[in-house]
Amino acid sequence: MERSELYPNQGIPEGFFDIDESDEEDVNNASDSNDDETIKSESDIEDDRSLDGEERLGDVEITKKRPFDGGTCLTCLTQVRPRASPASPRLGHVPHLPHRGWATECNGTEPVSKKKNKKNKQLDPKLYKPPTVKELNQLRETENLFNSNLFRLQVDQGWLKSINVKMPMKQQPFEGKGSFQFIKPSAVSIVGSFASNSCVGPDVCIDLAVEMPRQCFQQSDHLNERYLCKRALYLCHLAGTLQSCHLVQFASFRLCQGDPLRPLLEVRPVGKLGKRVVVALRPVPQSGVFKLARFSPEKNNIRPSWFFTTSDAIEDSYPPTPHHNHSAIQDLATTANQEYCRQALEGHPNIKDGIRLLKVWLTQRKLNKGYGSFGGHIVAQLVSHLVLQKRISVLGSSYQVVRATWVYLAQSDWTNFGVSLAEPSMGTPPVSEFHQHFEVVLVDSTGYCNLCANMSKETYERVKREADLAVRCLDNPNINSFQVLFMTPVPFYRQYDHIVRVSHLSRLKTDQVRQLDHTNHTLPLAQVPILATLREGLGRRVTAIAVSLEDTPHWSISIDPPASADSLTVGLTLDPVHAFINIDKGPTANTEEAEKFRDFWGPKSELRRFPDSSICEAVVWPVITLADKRLVCGQVVEYLLASRLGLKVTYVADQYETLIKHSKVKPADFEYGTGEEATLAVLSVFNELSKQVRELNDLPLEIISVQGTSPVFRYTDTFPPLATQSRPGKKVTKDGPTCILLNDTSAIGMAPLWIPVIEDDIKLSLFPAVIQLALSKKWPNDLEAVRRIKAAFHVEVAKCLSQQCGLTAQPHPNFLDVLKGGFVFRLRLAYPREVGLLKRHVTPHGVTTYVDTDESRDLEKDIVHIPTITGAVHGLHQEHPSYGPACCLSKRWLAAQMIDPHHFPEIVVELLVAWLYLSPEPHEPPTQPQTAFFRFLHLLASTNWVSQPVILNFNTELTRGVKIFLTTSYCYSILFKGEEVVEIEGVFQSSRATLPPLFLATSYQPSGVVWTKRNPTLQILVRTAMLSKESLTIVEEKLFSRHFDTKLIFRPPLDVYDVLIYLRPLLNPRRLEAVDVNKDQPLVNLPSYQYHQGEKLPVAGFNPVQCYLQELRETYSEFALFFHDSYGGQVVGVLWIPAAMEVLDFKVSALMTIDLY
Repeated sequence: MERSELYPNQGIPEGFFDIDESDEEDVNNASDSNDDETIKSESDIEDDRSLDGEERLGDVEITKKRPFDGGTCLTCLTQVRPRASPASPRLGHVPHLPHRGWATECNGTEPVSKKKNKKNKQLDPKLYKPPTVKELNQLRETENLFNSNLFRLQVDQGWLKSINVKMPMKQQPFEGKGSFQFIKPSAVSIVGSFASNSCVGPDVCIDLAVEMPRQCFQQSDHLNERYLCKRALYLCHLAGTLQSCHLVQFASFRLCQGDPLRPLLEVRPVGKLGKRVVVALRPVPQSGVFKLARFSPEKNNIRPSWFFTTSDAIEDSYPPTPHHNHSAIQDLATTANQEYCRQALEGHPNIKDGIRLLKVWLTQRKLNKGYGSFGGHIVAQLVSHLVLQKRISVLGSSYQVVRATWVYLAQSDWTNFGVSLAEPSMGTPPVSEFHQHFEVVLVDSTGYCNLCANMSKETYERVKREADLAVRCLDNPNINSFQVLFMTPVPFYRQYDHIVRVSHLSRLKTDQVRQLDHTNHTLPLAQVPILATLREGLGRRVTAIAVSLEDTPHWSISIDPPASADSLTVGLTLDPVHAFINIDKGPTANTEEAEKFRDFWGPKSELRRFPDSSICEAVVWPVITLADKRLVCGQVVEYLLASRLGLKVTYVADQYETLIKHSKVKPADFEYGTGEEATLAVLSVFNELSKQVRELNDLPLEIISVQGTSPVFRYTDTFPPLATQSRPGKKVTKDGPTCILLNDTSAIGMAPLWIPVIEDDIKLSLFPAVIQLALSKKWPNDLEAVRRIKAAFHVEVAKCLSQQCGLTAQPHPNFLDVLKGGFVFRLRLAYPREVGLLKRHVTPHGVTTYVDTDESRDLEKDIVHIPTITGAVHGLHQEHPSYGPACCLSKRWLAAQMIDPHHFPEIVVELLVAWLYLSPEPHEPPTQPQTAFFRFLHLLASTNWVSQPVILNFNTELTRGVKIFLTTSYCYSILFKGEEVVEIEGVFQSSRATLPPLFLATSYQPSGVVWTKRNPTLQILVRTAMLSKESLTIVEEKLFSRHFDTKLIFRPPLDVYDVLIYLRPLLNPRRLEAVDVNKDQPLVNLPSYQYHQGEKLPVAGFNPVQCYLQELRETYSEFALFFHDSYGGQVVGVLWIPAAMEVLDFKVSALMTIDLY
């Protein structure tokens, strides 16, 4: 292609190829100068055979294709005629120099020939003085200009337009000196994971090192991004050529490890191969072009006078540019590092398998992509180092390779004691020199390239934590470590308690030295001060600070590269011991440390006197509820980043917790928050009642304990009850002897005031509690006699509570209702032998057998299993305070999908959430309820319940040791008493066909069928999996949006139902708990509860909607399924059962099993 075609009507500015004084000095003083010759005259240029062989290699090839036949001067646009060169048999041309030299000044006329200049030699000898170095450099470049593809390094790269390729690197600043000559690669070799046979899928990436010949470079190309710019131009030429190749499906650019100075060209082949294979082209300079020492961390390769255009540029010194040097030296060290891996890995497939597993482990945690990531090349170099250092045996298995690497990472400290893979005698810079410029140090085999140069301390610490967690997973025999470590994805938003998204990073002002080093790369410039501020401000409140490593996108070769990321996402793992403290106590007043404390916190700092009489600087964060305490870290982050750095943040921590807040009900005694305060109020009253019941006198048997079984006692009641003042109404209720009653009317226009009820296996109960009596031999063996004794005991307890404690109590045959503190508690007498009596069956032959019945299972669950689980879950919440709100949020989501406790029992939801805390791998137990909720959605969406048993090992009572424990079949639940995890898994596998779809075993109920025998069904599990998967997709897409509607995933799709039944709102007593409450609904202010003598029990447990649903299910369960949001839903969804819609022949036998109404 002719130069005139590439640059129509354009010329090269004067002095473009010049070397300024600073560059000339650097070139002369550089230790790695490649220019050992001095050009003194034109004949030297024409006759120098070495230049013909090296500098003009590209020229020879082009000349053979088409001899030079003239061209256009790029300065004056005049024609240049060819001439025969006496020093070379090939055609040449008259060098046409601008302004001065061997030709007259360009003025738009024909150039003066050399012969004419000789005639005028005597007239003006000044025109023929010896040429300067600048002129000779210009002459040589102009000589090559018409014989090769030599292009300017400025943005004026018109040749890119002709091939429809855009520069993949932003050239900043715009102007640059030097020239670029495209010459075909001197070598192309396979490097990276494919060369070492350690690549992983799903797409196989083949890295090709395309070697740029030395003729493409000049002696000062290490300065001012010239090498990196030439590298990008080389990629452009390759892209323009390959895009028209019939073997290439399409080509695109991407950044290597997120570095904007190191673009790559990715090519996908045509056909089926392109679906699984991608080829990445990585230009590297030919060996010996640059000396590695030129790019050591202490060197400066970006001149301030070139980079800064303002008058305040740094002129007095050349500060080191270690990060810029790292961008260049990675290419120089490619071959050496590939050879290092080859020596360690060749002939050891087990080592390569271990590297593959480590790469999969990093991929699942998204640690291997993005700027500052722990990429696969670091893993390969590290494992090779451990192999050569004999820390990994070449005879070991892939498991041993992975474990040894994790142990080494967990125990390493590259932030203070970096590691060098180079030989000590190589004379390379010491590791201490790297520590002066980088946070994390792992020097490669050359001794000059820090493989972790762009890695932050937080990312390295994250890798260490993950490695330590992986070792603990391997040592834990109770979990499937392979599934956890290699098969489970760990996205950022599910891994950390709080997520901070900092936007508009470009607004952050940084010093010029760092701007020079990072060449205005926004992300690292902003990341360092932000992380330093968070690290100092949060202190002990967090156990980990992590940076989300965003994968860089691909872009077409015909468009400009995408703008640099202008946001930073940071994750925080809270320390449950210190995170919720709302006072930051500083140093004692009038000290130097106090002055620093005040400087850091600004006006937030104040002097306070503490209980120990000390007067210290302190920062106080306002909190009211427990939910506010969980957000203290959010207050700290938002204040510090705004006051110190002028940045605004999007804080993700509690957005979904608004769904478990009462928006239209306001109690007078406390702020409702997310329900914890209301739960504590119930527990406080219940503890007083329990004490009063245990101290009752004049009872036939002593009461030894009163244990709550309602979800409120497990901190898992979505909307805990609120104390109310019970008074009879006028239209709906009326006054009774000891209770408030419903009016005697057949039509109720409005439901009475809602007294919260808890649904347990479709039976309504008010704060159920179990009364345990002392042992006695006088209990009868007849079931009916036992029930009559229990009823009589309820009457006696009610009488004693009324006489001795002044409480209102109403006895019933099966339970006792007690009013205390504005709450109604339902007490039941527990007699364990009653379960055996229900199971007892006498055959006609007089043989007594014990058979499980639905009634015996329900009673056993109420008086044995639920009290046991309530105690275990209560202890779990005390250890992890986020458990309770997480359960409430999870149950709220399920109910919002119209999957009520009839289809998915509440206790099952609570146990599944508990499983996330007892077996959190591959995470740590969550501290924020919202994080646990996200993990619950992922559990529902991704778990294959057919092959995955749920085993809750409370208090680590189960181990994997096999024990054989023989017992009678008196009670089915104790058949497995003492069983271990292996045996439970064995029962699950051998009896899978007869077990429920969801197998849920605990330390106390190892049979796995106690909680899920009836529900959820397989169809419900499939439905919840689909809904949770869609919800997670919405969360991932919209979580950081400023206008994200959190209620979106709580609104169910109604188009899937065959029939929709809309309810009358006034007959729904829980309408104020709905997801979308009527905006016109006034706020309900609940007055404080005041005890008064003779108060009566309110109408409790009356919910017309639940009564209607129960009647529908009892009547039409053979024909349809009914769905409803139990928290204020206004719609009942109906799905016809397909079998009920089948057409049957009219036969008497077909009617025998159908009830006719």
